[in-house]
Amino acid sequence: MYSVLKIAFLSYFLLSLSWLAYGQDVIKLTNGEWPPYMSEDYKHKGLISHIVVEAFKNEGMTVEYGFFPWKRAIKQAELGKEWSGSVGWSINKEREAFFIYTDPIIELKDVFFHRKDLQFDWKTMDDLKNYKIGASIGYYYGDEFEEAEKRKKINVSRTSKDLNNFKKLVAEKIDLFPSTLEVGYELIADKLPEGTKNILTNHPRPIRTTNYHLIINKNIKDAQKYVDAFNRGLKKLKESGKYDQMLSDSIDGKYRP
Repeated sequence: MYSVLKIAFLSYFLLSLSWLAYGQDVIKLTNGEWPPYMSEDYKHKGLISHIVVEAFKNEGMTVEYGFFPWKRAIKQAELGKEWSGSVGWSINKEREAFFIYTDPIIELKDVFFHRKDLQFDWKTMDDLKNYKIGASIGYYYGDEFEEAEKRKKINVSRTSKDLNNFKKLVAEKIDLFPSTLEVGYELIADKLPEGTKNILTNHPRPIRTTNYHLIINKNIKDAQKYVDAFNRGLKKLKESGKYDQMLSDSIDGKYRP
């Protein structure tokens, strides 16, 4: 009987140690600049960064971020040496070869921004053929847009940064610019002259709706454990009501420096 109790106690002790170690886990993730969702200068490192931290916190885990240019951020996560994964990525086949995707952190919409004095409406890509459309180099706007651009069904000129496209929009050098809704208004409020928000608006129809995920390198130790922990923590965050509050805070500009 004594031996049975001793074995039971030892098993409980080892499980406790395992739980304690799990509770002290630190996961290192790469990150990048995409205000208001991710930014080294924003409060809590931006909305998406904050959601990830709080989700892991619900499972007794701590997040450490490293901020890099986006190409380097994904490369460091792909190597899986110092960094276990990266924050804020949509699903594509190339990344699926290296990473496990968590449940979506957030769903975002890309819309067309335009000047308020432009009478603009659209339903299909065919409705866009008479407009000058700006776009950002390296950014993907969905299969339909990319195919129309490739086939010259729409007139697209690409520029290096979203901000430059918004400046061109204000100056009437382009008619339309597709951008993630909240990102667009963040740039307008933070980087463009005061009063620009009175000049620009957006069409409500989304060009695409995209889920953004945390991605974990498939080859690191306990990769699936991290994915499962995040998914559980995110579910708890939503059930608590804190997730919706964080979304509202972002819309109200509370993550800005």
